[in-house]
Amino acid sequence: MKKLFDVDGNIWIKKDNRGFIGKGRIELLQNIQIYGSISKAAKQMKMSYKAAWDSVDIMNKLSNKPLVTKVTGGVGGGGTVITAYAKELIKAYGEVSALYHNYFETLSNSFNANLLDDTFEEPVFCRLKGVIHNKLNINDNYELAIKTKSNQLLTAIESKKFVLEKALEVGDEINFLIETNTIVLTKSQNTNSARNILEGKVLKITDDGINSTIKIDCGSGDIIYAKVTTSSCIKLNIEVGNTVFASFKAYSINII
Repeated sequence: MKKLFDVDGNIWIKKDNRGFIGKGRIELLQNIQIYGSISKAAKQMKMSYKAAWDSVDIMNKLSNKPLVTKVTGGVGGGGTVITAYAKELIKAYGEVSALYHNYFETLSNSFNANLLDDTFEEPVFCRLKGVIHNKLNINDNYELAIKTKSNQLLTAIESKKFVLEKALEVGDEINFLIETNTIVLTKSQNTNSARNILEGKVLKITDDGINSTIKIDCGSGDIIYAKVTTSSCIKLNIEVGNTVFASFKAYSINII
């Protein structure tokens, strides 16, 4: 599977719970070293002199040793320089940043591996009705148990903000959608990572030579559609009249 998204970020080193050095301040130190001047370094970075001076002041105050200091007169004239300790910090920050971004590469791979598919497909939804049977507060989300008209229990996960804005309570009748391309069909009730399983009978199979759209009656007027490849449909030996089990994750449900 190709990588769809990148997890990214910048590292900040803190001291006494205050921002000490980050990518921008490291760049500022490097430019002060190059140009021998805070004002020239600031100009190079398109930032105000005050912002640059404030950053230097904060770094010097938080550091165990001075990072930026002035030299006066002598051979080559005066100016502003960074200290040996500042150079050590720049080197240490670079090494930590490399480790940090390697870690983000691992996170990116993990994030993309958890996505259902990397191919574009316009989502199609099944529309159902149900009643909120239970409501469980978990961190920033609510787990909502939904009893369908066919008396089957499903679990949806919605944000706390969404549930509070919608004023959803146990006993409320709701309409909800299920994405057809997130439904996995089996002919036996197996256990997998999906939170939800709907049992039903196959009413109709429409095949275009590549994909099969399967219409399923779950009882009491609950009709859902599942889309599988033609080869999968043949392999599973799904036929009209078969009992099938449609499994899907809690996030596949959208309450409307």
